[in-house]
Amino acid sequence: MKAIVFEKIQQLSVQEKPIPTLTSGDVLIQIELCGICASDLAALRGDVSDYAPPVVMGHELSGVVVESRHPDVKIGERVTVNPMLSCGTCPECQNDLDKYCSNIEGIGHDIDGGYAEYMRMPKHGIDTGKLIRVPDSIPHEELLFLEPLGCCLNAMRETLFKDSVAILGAGPIGLLFTQLAKRAGLTTYVIEPFPHRRQVAETLGADRTFDTSPEAVEHLRDLTRGGVDTVISSTTNKGSVIALAFEVVRRGGCLNFFGLAPEGEEIRVNLEEFHYAGHKLMASWAFSRTSLEESRQLLIEKALNFEPLLTDRFPIAQGLAAFDNAAAQRGIKTVVQP
Repeated sequence: MKAIVFEKIQQLSVQEKPIPTLTSGDVLIQIELCGICASDLAALRGDVSDYAPPVVMGHELSGVVVESRHPDVKIGERVTVNPMLSCGTCPECQNDLDKYCSNIEGIGHDIDGGYAEYMRMPKHGIDTGKLIRVPDSIPHEELLFLEPLGCCLNAMRETLFKDSVAILGAGPIGLLFTQLAKRAGLTTYVIEPFPHRRQVAETLGADRTFDTSPEAVEHLRDLTRGGVDTVISSTTNKGSVIALAFEVVRRGGCLNFFGLAPEGEEIRVNLEEFHYAGHKLMASWAFSRTSLEESRQLLIEKALNFEPLLTDRFPIAQGLAAFDNAAAQRGIKTVVQP
């Protein structure tokens, strides 16, 4: 089979690999689509360290079970995955905080994932509830968004909201946040430098969109009489983005730095100024089992519009071009398919 292999920092290749061999309790998933995540791009750049190359990346996937050696899984079931395979028994796992488990393995991070024609789901992952089965009514173009939507739902639950929110970035994650914010009844502003992405944000319900120019930022501050109640940064949190977040939030407001950051990036604050500004600083990442189940239910209910998000498809054989396309932010969501 063909697979996209992360060999080391700055080195990605398309390889011919054997179809995974199953042991007792495993299942084999035939991949339909797999989305390129910002974390994969960051790993390739060397900005994050929670990957163990060489590994087949890919964790935002949709697929079908084509071989099962697990008594509870049937051939033909449509599936995606919770890509964090944790121990299932530690206090963190018992409290739905699997991401803090000290014995975690990540699909597409430590073990081979979905940028391939087939993927093995190990018995341990199935036994701990990490194989997510869905009805046939969910198209594979929507199913691949179940995991990223679960991340956004987890962040929405953790973040402090009042009346207004500014979402920094209108990539796939920012556009999911846009829809969730509108569902929550919030006045929703989106700040995005690319016009084509601002247009999609408006299509999906953003009350106003802005570019990143000083004039646009000042306009937003005037419109909100000093700043929004909450900022969610859903883009790479480099220095200019961090500064922008503080520019558009009101005193006493909440800032959630959801997006990843370049290696070594820091937030420095004058503690006295921070004290009197009263900002609430936080970061959300990943998902919980609860948020993934909520995401699954929203997909079943057709509660969100995913159609404008999936814009660019590449065969696995063109995997390097797919990564280049995603890194250049040419569309919204770039996916690979066998």
